Amino acid sequence: MRYFVSRILIGLFLLGLVTCLIPDPQKSSAENRKVKKETPILSNIAPLPRDLKVMEDIEYQPGNRRAWKLDLVMPRERSEKPRPAIVFVHGGGWSSGDKGRGFFKSGPVEYASKGYVCISVNYRLSDEDPFPACLQDVKCAVRWLRAHADKYNVDPNRIGGYGNSAGAHLVSLLGLVNGDQTLEGDGPWQEQSSLLNAACVSAIPTDFVNWPGGVRNKRTLFQLLNSKETSLEELAILASPITHVSKQAPPFLVFQGTGDRIVDVSQADSFVAALKSAGAVDITYQRYPKANHDVFTSHRCETYPEMEAFFDRVLMNSPADTKPANGAYRKNNPAAS
Repeated sequence: MRYFVSRILIGLFLLGLVTCLIPDPQKSSAENRKVKKETPILSNIAPLPRDLKVMEDIEYQPGNRRAWKLDLVMPRERSEKPRPAIVFVHGGGWSSGDKGRGFFKSGPVEYASKGYVCISVNYRLSDEDPFPACLQDVKCAVRWLRAHADKYNVDPNRIGGYGNSAGAHLVSLLGLVNGDQTLEGDGPWQEQSSLLNAACVSAIPTDFVNWPGGVRNKRTLFQLLNSKETSLEELAILASPITHVSKQAPPFLVFQGTGDRIVDVSQADSFVAALKSAGAVDITYQRYPKANHDVFTSHRCETYPEMEAFFDRVLMNSPADTKPANGAYRKNNPAAS
């Protein structure tokens, strides 16, 4: 009997112990909510300031394509004088990437906070159409911006651009190529100029004719330049920014790492040398020893402030009524739709 009672008491003790160890569902849920509430949301993109306005997926060319969309970020308050603008063009080897990722989402917010009107642009990738489709698209986006300059309070004589890698390639062409209808394309807003007034580029491909190892051995380049209508060799010449350098080039700021394993440093070296040899007068080259393809972000403590100072000098504080040397100006002032 005594043994039986002892077993019962031990059982009751264990049951009570287990009950104490099992958490109360309501209490546990409340504690979890408290933890979630107190845990900050981590993001590499700062919350949007209240004094900015964002418009996403604006169609800059008619057609049911994600490629023909841009995002626009601008100050809500309309300034007395039109604002300078910056065009952001994403990279990704011409075969991937998106306007809404990384710096190409956060960068327009940062610069709109400084007083710029900013657009981040998508374009046709190489698996859709080979070159010059991607360039034709970003040129159309710049023409769209000038056509709508009054609507968005943009000074059409003060438009710059930033791009990295494939985006740098396209931004450099936006600063150099003028009057070539093959590269301009047949998109709308043809009465406007697609030239930029300033260009900041990083990890830039510039010379496909002299690409180390040859373009046929670089998958992303071969896909970009593999056209049924034009030979690979002809497109390599046409698509190379170094082909189009001239004395009329706008101000350029170039960042390049000597340890870049995707775009060899010789590409930036030869491009900068060609610009200076052609007589371009405002060329700044920042060459980072051992830096890789991510030179712009890995050295952000230096590159970010330098880009800000560059655009501040050549766009924000440049005379608004001065026609730029490269002819990148609005040809007329049609009503923007």
